[in-house]
Amino acid sequence: ANYMTKLVRGQLGIGSEQGKRYSWGYPACPDLDDHRLVWSLMPEISEKLGLNLTESFQIVPEQSTAAIFAHHPDAKYFAVGSLDRSEQILGS
Repeated sequence: ANYMTKLVRGQLGIGSEQGKRYSWGYPACPDLDDHRLVWSLMPEISEKLGLNLTESFQIVPEQSTAAIFAHHPDAKYFAVGSLDRSEQILGS
């Protein structure tokens, strides 16, 4: 994820601190089941990249990551809802 973020920033010609990466399962995108929407909108994720989802919406192969990268200079991290990380893990 860090490699891709650095690559995207380089291609966009923005500084190393500009922009933020939001991944499912973290406070800004807490619901892993939203991976299902991403997969339905982008079928090539499975077809070309060989990434799939488990019944609990984890990405396979393990260590794979899906994220949204916002390049706006005012992008900030934020939390949606009131679940903390331990509640998210226990709920999956």
